[in-house]
Order: sequence, then structure tokens, then C-alpha cells
Amino acid sequence: MTPGLRIWAPVAALVALAAVMGYLLGTRSAAPDEAGVIARMAALYAEEGGRASDCAARPAASDGLWLVVRCACAGAAREYFVDDFGRLAHRRAEGEIQTC
Repeated sequence: MTPGLRIWAPVAALVALAAVMGYLLGTRSAAPDEAGVIARMAALYAEEGGRASDCAARPAASDGLWLVVRCACAGAAREYFVDDFGRLAHRRAEGEIQTC
């Protein structure tokens, strides 16, 4: 091996590794789309016994939160608070879900 190759091969390998790690971490932290987040929270509500069509979203008023998805039917309501990364941060329930 030439002396120049001995020095630059590990540097090139580290640069390639950093590029791959940056790409993988970047795709994980990319913000999800609003429709996908609402659909996912509506699916949670449907698992609890409601209908996904009973859900609507509004912007959150608190720092660190992005959306509030509210699902309501016949006096029962569920609110799903979603953070900036599309994750469920908190859930609030009022009343028992009944068929509407």
C-alpha cells in the first residue's frame, strides 16, 4: 500500500460512514404529513370503539405540540395531543364511547 492510500482510505471510510448515519437519522426525524397523523389518531379512536369519521384536527396552542385531534360522538370525546414529530404526547378522555 502506498503511504498516501494508508492515510486517505480510513478518512474516506469515516466520511462515508458519517454520510450514511446522517441520512438514516435525517429520515427518522423528518416531519410526517398532517393527513397521516390525523389518520393514525383516528385509527386509535376506532380501536377504542369509535368511528374514524368522528375525528377532526386543529393546531395545538401549547409549545412542543403540533396538533390536537378531537374525536367526539354522543357526549363522549377523546383528544389526542400530537407533538412536532407526529408522536402521541397525551390523550384525554371524556365519557364512554357508544355507537353513534
